Amino acid sequence: MAWQEKIPYGAHVIILFTLAFAALILVILITFSSPFISSINFLRLPSASGDTTFGSFGWCSPDFCLPNQVAYEFGTQVNKALTGGMMLWAISIIFTFFTVLAILPLLFVHESKALRTVGNRIFFVYTMGLATLLVLVAWLYSIYGWSIAHRAFEVADVEVKLGSAIWMGLVAALCMLIIFIIRWPAAAWDGKTTRANGGTGARGVPQIPNNGYYHYKRTTREVVPRY
Repeated sequence: MAWQEKIPYGAHVIILFTLAFAALILVILITFSSPFISSINFLRLPSASGDTTFGSFGWCSPDFCLPNQVAYEFGTQVNKALTGGMMLWAISIIFTFFTVLAILPLLFVHESKALRTVGNRIFFVYTMGLATLLVLVAWLYSIYGWSIAHRAFEVADVEVKLGSAIWMGLVAALCMLIIFIIRWPAAAWDGKTTRANGGTGARGVPQIPNNGYYHYKRTTREVVPRY
C-alpha cells in the first residue's frame, strides 16, 4: 500500500520489532500465569485469607496450588472445555517467536546482500499471519470462557474478578493486529524476489549507475554518483 511506503524504513522496522517482541513477552507471561506467576491470572477470587487465582495450566489458593495441568477443573464453574483452550496461548508462543525472528535481521543487515538468505518476506507473512490468528483466537476464547466462569461464580454468590491476563491478552492481540496491518517494509529485501533476480532490481537495493560507482546514503536511501 502507498501509505505504508510513507513510513520511514527505520521507524517501520522498529515498530514491527517492538510490537512483536512485546506480544511475545505478553504471551509468555500469560502462558506461565497462575500457578507459576500467581499475580498474573484470568480470574481471581478474593478472600480474607488470600486470593485464589486461575491461570492457563492450574490454580493457586493461599494453602494449595494445583500442579501444572492441562485442562483442569474447579467446582462447577471452571471446566476442562475452558481451561483446555488455554493451550492456544502456549502454541502462540511458537509463531510469535518466529515472527520476531523474521524481523530481527532487518535491524542489522537491511542494506546487505545477506538479506537474500536471512530476510524472507514470505516467512514473515506466514508466521506473522498464524501468530496474529492464534493470539486473537486465544484472547477471544479467554474473554468469552472466563466471562462465563465469572458469571457462574456470581450466580453462586461468590465474589470474583477478572484478572490481569485478560487485559494482557488484549494488548498482545492489538500488537499483532497492528503488525498485520503495517506488514513487511516495502523498502526491505524480499528473499524470494532477490534470489529470483540475483539481487537486480529488488526492492530496497541501491541501483549502480552506468559509471559503476555509487555512494549509498543511509539518511536518504538514494544513490549519489561519485565523479
